[in-house]
Amino acid sequence: MAEYDLEQVKAAAQSLDIEYRGRKVSRDIANLGYDMNDVSSCLCQLRSSDFRKTHSYGNQPPDDEYICRYKKDPEEDEYDQLYVKFCLVDGYLVIDLASFHLPQY
Repeated sequence: MAEYDLEQVKAAAQSLDIEYRGRKVSRDIANLGYDMNDVSSCLCQLRSSDFRKTHSYGNQPPDDEYICRYKKDPEEDEYDQLYVKFCLVDGYLVIDLASFHLPQY
């Protein structure tokens, strides 16, 4: 079961209350050709069935991991399968995005 309520995640995403946890996340998003609106849209489309697991780190807030499909361009037939990992901070008002990239096997 996910640590964070998906409706709270979607509310924060709709408000663009999203922070990137480091340069790698920013670079991965840019490499996909995405911007903040794409990230927000993807997070707003998350479903409970996309949830994979919660990562616990001791003194830090846990991260929820999702693998989802997102279509950047509605005119295209192709979806990107994405690995997304985040936590909610500041009283669940901000998404702290830890990972956002294609799955790496």
